[in-house]
Amino acid sequence: MRGKQRRSSGHRSSKRDGSYEKPQKKRKPFRPIRTFFKIVVSIVMAFLILSGGAAFAYYKVTGESPFGGYVGSGSNLNLLDAMLGRDIKLNVAVFGTDKEGKRTDVMFVVHYESANESLDLLSLPRDTRVSVCDEVAKNYEETGRVYNQVTKLNAIHSYSDEDNCCQNTVLQIEDLLGINIDHYIKIDLDAFRKIVDTVGGVEVDVPQDMDYEDPAQDLYIHLDAGLQTLNGEQAEQLVRFRKYPTGDEGRIEVQQLFLKALAEKVLSSESILKNLPEYISILYKDVQTDISLTDAVKYANYVGKIDMNKINMQTLPGAGQYVGNVSYFIHDPDETSLLVDQIFYQEHVTTPEGQTASSSKGLTIEVCNGGNVNGLARRFSEELAADGYTVTEPTTYDGTQVEKTRIQVKEAGTGSDLVSYFANAAVETAPDELPTGVDIRIILGTGES
Repeated sequence: MRGKQRRSSGHRSSKRDGSYEKPQKKRKPFRPIRTFFKIVVSIVMAFLILSGGAAFAYYKVTGESPFGGYVGSGSNLNLLDAMLGRDIKLNVAVFGTDKEGKRTDVMFVVHYESANESLDLLSLPRDTRVSVCDEVAKNYEETGRVYNQVTKLNAIHSYSDEDNCCQNTVLQIEDLLGINIDHYIKIDLDAFRKIVDTVGGVEVDVPQDMDYEDPAQDLYIHLDAGLQTLNGEQAEQLVRFRKYPTGDEGRIEVQQLFLKALAEKVLSSESILKNLPEYISILYKDVQTDISLTDAVKYANYVGKIDMNKINMQTLPGAGQYVGNVSYFIHDPDETSLLVDQIFYQEHVTTPEGQTASSSKGLTIEVCNGGNVNGLARRFSEELAADGYTVTEPTTYDGTQVEKTRIQVKEAGTGSDLVSYFANAAVETAPDELPTGVDIRIILGTGES
């Protein structure tokens, strides 16, 4: 919606009224996917990039705009830079609405970086306790809306009039996180099913028989095990099923398998050409968004710059707590600030293909266990030492757990030679976070074993 300028730290968290105590920091294993919307949001992000090619092709063939004639000024991304494929960063708020379309029961901010082809998804619990920020309060007052000053994040949308519901939610999220958001996308169950049906279904090897019914949620799951092509309704059943022998781990594996299969089919050249009209219909009719034709054209050259293996999913730090008789999610401002810096502001260093990475040998390395396996930091420390690296005694990380391993370096250009030691790792330049006497700190993620 606006060009990204970092806000002051005073905007990092919602206003406080002093009526509750600071929540206890909750240390628990990282669980990346809680609802099927976490799969949908990644596909929508793929559609966001895809929309440039689809809309531009439609405009060239028909001479008409798929936006009903609206072109709009678009984002601040320079058109020439975009058409030349220069690197961009993009923040997109994604909302999944309830059956009535009133409350945004699922909310994410997607951070896309073309330089390393990555997507970071930050999930915002719907019950997050917020104080309505000044900009949203002004909009409410100007439109005669009634609201509670202290409320849940998902209520911001329902307090708003129809024309401002998404904009107000974006403003509140910007205030909560201290970031700027370029676009929003609002989706519902129908859009998810239509996406799958449009591509002719998705072939998936269903790992087990799935039988589960919950009439209260209008949820009826009946799938047989085996390789099969799932339509939209069946795909919804697959990603919502949760009765696995290994619990969340099994569910996550199946959802990620489905995500990659769907994304590959959506982004295939054959699929784009065959389903162009349907894609445009879903993007600009069934999915509500502020992405203009101008924006869509700008993003055309980024269609191939999505690596489905670089999708990282995290959740706003905090804990559930009652305030009076109301159940809220109370976010932790300090840990939120750290996580926001990690996702949205720190540079992710990558080494171009064919370029020799700067060696980390001779630098002091600390391996910090941020995962769930005892002795893991020591094992990696010994492996690195055996290969000639200078490694200190391993330590235990006491910050928020994340899935990806973080390789924190003092200077950009170092640390890339360490990435291959880990299942899923990224280098970040973070000199202020390193302990005294340490040049590189490796914080093991929950995805390491």
